[in-house]
Amino acid sequence: MEFIYQNNMFCSVKNLKAEDLLAEADLIGTSAEALGWLVIDRSTFIIKEAGWEVTRSPGGSLNGSGILHGLKGTAAYFNCGADLRREAAGIAGGLVREMLAECVKGIIQAETFIYQDRGYPTPEAYGEYWEKFYLDSCRYYSNLHRVSRRWSEYVGGYYTGKKLFARAKNCSVLKVPGGYAAAGLFSDSFHEMAVTISLNDEGMVRECNGNFLRAPDPVCFENAPSLEMLKGAYLPGLAKKQVAELIGGPTGCDHLVDLVYTLSKGCGEALKPSLER
Repeated sequence: MEFIYQNNMFCSVKNLKAEDLLAEADLIGTSAEALGWLVIDRSTFIIKEAGWEVTRSPGGSLNGSGILHGLKGTAAYFNCGADLRREAAGIAGGLVREMLAECVKGIIQAETFIYQDRGYPTPEAYGEYWEKFYLDSCRYYSNLHRVSRRWSEYVGGYYTGKKLFARAKNCSVLKVPGGYAAAGLFSDSFHEMAVTISLNDEGMVRECNGNFLRAPDPVCFENAPSLEMLKGAYLPGLAKKQVAELIGGPTGCDHLVDLVYTLSKGCGEALKPSLER
């Protein structure tokens, strides 16, 4: 067994000052080290500043830094993907867009702790908004008649200070007898899960297993068996849409899809030299 690749992405959303939030996505791994950030208005989520820096990359080819003035005034919320692609898709091989997208996802999750700034009088009112907006979009919101606790109950015991939200994702790829193995860990303020995948020499999935340690409700844990649907798929380069079709959909878990897609990208990068020979 030999480690051949590792990638770690950490995202955090913090109170910057009275009216602003700072979201950062920090990447460190075998092939690159980079940072992306957004400064936003805490009540409107309007971007005040968007920036990036790549401090290490293969041969220094992606190294650099910059401020994305074109994103100023954009709301860092759902449906801002087109703006991110327009302003950042071509920078550092797409790495900058990826990091800023992580920031936006973190901001959306952090919203639960600043519901009053966002116009919701109570945690229950905010939870009801999500039940309508996200209805039938994941296993939790597709099974509201079965859940044992509402969102406001799940987060009711949380304490927030300077930090509002954090997420960590890890991807590790190993060379093992007869092929490869990939392991992924996902841990954020609300969820925690892990996935292990066995691959043959060509990158085809032989076995895939995983489990949840934390989630809003036991109904979310029912997503784990869906990983078996990945058997026979060619993992390196598997598009996120394809991952979602296999293990996602309205009864799947967005975060599990996100983790498997992270493994897909990591395996694509780690196995590329071997598969090209």
